[in-house]
Amino acid sequence: MTSTKISALLALAGLGLVLLTACSGTDAGASGLPTLPPTITALPPVTPTDIPVPDAIALPAVNWDDVEPFRAAMRARFTGDVDDFVDANRYYIEASLDFENGVAVVRGAERVRYTNHSADTLNEIVFRLYPNLPALGGRMTIYRAEVNGAPVDPVLTERLTALALPLAEPLEPGESVEMLLQFSATAERGMNASYGQFGYQDEVFSGPEWYPVLSVYREETGWWTERPTPTGDAVFSETGLYETYLTVPKDFVVVMSGSEVESYAVDENRTTYHYVSGPMRDSILVASPNFGKLTEMVDDIAVNVYYWPGGEAAAEAVMTQATDSVRIFNETFGPYPFAEFDVAETFNYTGIEYPGVVVIANGNWVRGNPFLETTVAHETAHQWWYSLVGNNQVDEPWLDESITSYSEYVYAREVYNERRAQEQRESDQDYYNFYRGSGAPDLPLDLPVTSYSDSNYAVIIYVKGPLFYAELENLLGRDKFLAALQLYFERNRYRVVEPKDVLDAFEDATGEDLDAIFYEWVGDFPGLDPSVVEAAASASS
Repeated sequence: MTSTKISALLALAGLGLVLLTACSGTDAGASGLPTLPPTITALPPVTPTDIPVPDAIALPAVNWDDVEPFRAAMRARFTGDVDDFVDANRYYIEASLDFENGVAVVRGAERVRYTNHSADTLNEIVFRLYPNLPALGGRMTIYRAEVNGAPVDPVLTERLTALALPLAEPLEPGESVEMLLQFSATAERGMNASYGQFGYQDEVFSGPEWYPVLSVYREETGWWTERPTPTGDAVFSETGLYETYLTVPKDFVVVMSGSEVESYAVDENRTTYHYVSGPMRDSILVASPNFGKLTEMVDDIAVNVYYWPGGEAAAEAVMTQATDSVRIFNETFGPYPFAEFDVAETFNYTGIEYPGVVVIANGNWVRGNPFLETTVAHETAHQWWYSLVGNNQVDEPWLDESITSYSEYVYAREVYNERRAQEQRESDQDYYNFYRGSGAPDLPLDLPVTSYSDSNYAVIIYVKGPLFYAELENLLGRDKFLAALQLYFERNRYRVVEPKDVLDAFEDATGEDLDAIFYEWVGDFPGLDPSVVEAAASASS
């Protein structure tokens, strides 16, 4: 989501070398070393503004079997993909967004249909209220909850970030349940929590996961209720379909995951926008009365760039970078299936990815800024590695961030030349060698975010990670390597992957035994050949 969208400062061994990694790469200053940015500190409001209890929104009944409307969000040859999500997570949302006395306020209601795809019988359904995370700094309140039309008393845990709805009748495998939630989400003006993901500044509202999101159930571990740290991405969710009606002041420009299918005036002051999504993992809402917009086509994909006043020149550069990225990654990894892709300038710290939308920091929104280009390429690559091929970003961040950072090499090679990509890789190698030479721990890739310090996380996931993929490319040859990446993408589009899925795709595509190199770089994980682990243990003893 970067799920963090991370901007980390790393001081290595007290020698004054500072690495800046965002969910997007490094920015070299005149000295050849990355520029030192200000420290990021979450500043939650001391006394959040009280929001009166909103009137209940009367939602219509939903025909969950009808997926026809969602085809509008897909490229023509991928409209059939929505048929596979009839019984996936489904959301129908009606909401409004207003800026009121220094607070951005979302008032909404959602019908959600959940189908139990596990072999377990479930006694509750769990949602995540992501704005309540300290890393996001907002506030989400639930006013009413129903299960199959009957009111229930939800249970809030994990400091108000997990909401469990008890089921009067246990949900057997294969059965579905419909829930209704009335909610609000608020952001105080000037909020600067974590990486600027969720907030309201400069007449812009940025709202990732602005609605209650279904959590993920696993037979081995139950419902995912972990409370992520501010380092790394926060969101773990499964692919579903979204239909949203959002009402805003008439001068607002709306950016949302999915595609707008209609808009209409509610009265002389307000407009309702109707959005549908293809199979997407979550949804972001960005809105402002001040956005300009550029649009270009890549094949049948509409690429939209939304920019602040004065950002027109940089927006033109961003458009070139975004369209180049979409074209390159379509050809290299596999086709992007959605009808549009949006890039929006916001107040975040560097760049952050969401399904169908990426947001780029206004502080870097400067034509000719090399960090801007790297960020756009990186965040666009996340449409393949996170949005389409998903993972638990909190417990296995390398699965999306490392391959996305490798994708920066692909972009540099195709837009510029082989030498440019090699220089970028060598720069990463220099950072990694310096890190190792400083005495810092050379940790494996497959660890949860909490197992790394800030500095370790940035170097291991964003520097060692892409070097691992570059090493695989050298070992296998580029043609075999890219064939393996394409197989990995094709097999796992819309799914949640684990490390073994990467290994399996590379071994199946190439016919090579790669357990040893995966163990060397990634570490031990379920599905790895135990004899490789045993041999490594014997060699080190």
